[in-house]
Amino acid sequence: MSRNALVFHLLAIAMVVALGAGLDVMEVDAAQYAGMSRDMLLRDEWLELFYRDSDYLDKPPLLFWLSALSFKLFGVHAWSYRLPSILFAFLGLYSTYRFARLYHERDLAVNAALIFGSSAAFFLMCNDVRCDTILTGAVITAVWLGCAWLEQGRWAQLLGLSVAVAAAMLAKGPIGLVLPALAIGGQAVFTSKWERCRDPRLVVALFLLAVLLLPMCIGLYHQHGWHGVRFFFWEQSFGRITGENRWKDDSTVFFFTHEIIWQLLPWTVVLLVGIGSGFHGMLKRARSWEYASIVGGCLGFLALSLSQFKLPHYLYVTLPLFAVMAARGFERARSGRVMRIHLALVGLLWSALAYLVWTVFPEGRWPFMALVLAVGMVAVVLLVRHGVRGSAFALPFWTMIVAGLVMNGYFYPRVLHYQANAKAGQWAARQELAPGLFYGLQVSGSAMDFYAGYPVPWLSDAREARAAMKPGMAIYTDAVHRQELLDAGLVPRSEVRLPNHPAQRLSLPFLSPGRRAEVLEDRFIMRY
Repeated sequence: MSRNALVFHLLAIAMVVALGAGLDVMEVDAAQYAGMSRDMLLRDEWLELFYRDSDYLDKPPLLFWLSALSFKLFGVHAWSYRLPSILFAFLGLYSTYRFARLYHERDLAVNAALIFGSSAAFFLMCNDVRCDTILTGAVITAVWLGCAWLEQGRWAQLLGLSVAVAAAMLAKGPIGLVLPALAIGGQAVFTSKWERCRDPRLVVALFLLAVLLLPMCIGLYHQHGWHGVRFFFWEQSFGRITGENRWKDDSTVFFFTHEIIWQLLPWTVVLLVGIGSGFHGMLKRARSWEYASIVGGCLGFLALSLSQFKLPHYLYVTLPLFAVMAARGFERARSGRVMRIHLALVGLLWSALAYLVWTVFPEGRWPFMALVLAVGMVAVVLLVRHGVRGSAFALPFWTMIVAGLVMNGYFYPRVLHYQANAKAGQWAARQELAPGLFYGLQVSGSAMDFYAGYPVPWLSDAREARAAMKPGMAIYTDAVHRQELLDAGLVPRSEVRLPNHPAQRLSLPFLSPGRRAEVLEDRFIMRY
């Protein structure tokens, strides 16, 4: 791929991400973290974390530091909250390329970066921003610099490795050290480069890592004592395997097996081929082979699978390594059968996209339907001119670009219309309701807090509402508690009805226009 073509492909990815940057922040995590970042800026307290004015001990501070700094520079907006994480996501693309380029031809390295950048998970991690976006970019940067240091032994690579690991740990804890160690260690073991582990410069690298982690540790100790420090270094991550962490669910060790299938769409078929070739390379023990992706990706996948609490976005951190495997699989999938299955999956994706645009939200669908149909016609032309093999990269890539444009420009704006918590907070901000004039009665949400500009106080019942009542006050509540207010004689002078459905819990009835009303919940803003 020429330099100009690569720039064009990267601009297409950037266009999709930019289109999604201004979407409303989603409940639950992204909205919570955005609100905490805003509160950090307002408090001007950078070493301690608070959520709704209470001590917070769960996630490390890097996301909050960077988003609060972004708020300070650009103002409090959804896009400025996402901006630091998006920059780390694109750092991840660059680092994926540089890591793959250490061991592979340029075309394979370019394909690896573009596979990661056009995956379903990449677009989602840039929309629904949590700690994992920064973690993913920092970890693959650490893997690249660590493997480069194994090969070349330069000071800059070793110090850069320390900075990248520190960023990863400050984003989400010890997993930011464990996964790079697995990948780099795997490369060292299978290529007999263990002598690097005796390099005295490692002491300097470890010292730099400790210095970079020190501000967080000081904040943890000051706010939570030694329990806070132990929580970060052990309980938050390893405690999920040992059972010490309070977070547990009933997921099995196979939870991520189906997750990776959709997260790396539309490259799943070539990923399977790449994993197979990776294990084949391990058995051959060729010194020129690249082992970091297969060892780091698969052992990281196994470690995450052993956790007693799992969520889909936990897998993001492994995806750049799996993208390298997928690029290797694409190069080795010479048989027409594999390529036909690969493109058949793309065809199914295109059909699902056309169905979604045509049926789910009929209003405003025609520009996006025209875009989907145009891609279909281009696909036919490419297949006729270049055949299956010649179209096997372009078709899935541009199909995902169009899918991203449809999701960020058409689908999510309509889905988020039903995120009532965010709409209530936006309404309160437009009305310029100060703290003490806007309350939630038995309903709340981090998105409401973020858009209102402050943690919205909670009311338990009509009695508390009566005690707090003052002219101009507004109460946000559901249908049951609205009736409770009316029965208590608290009749508002005006009322706003908001339909509600969680954006992260989409269901088939919601996606069917004829049945959507069945699953919508009424929320109300009652103005007194």
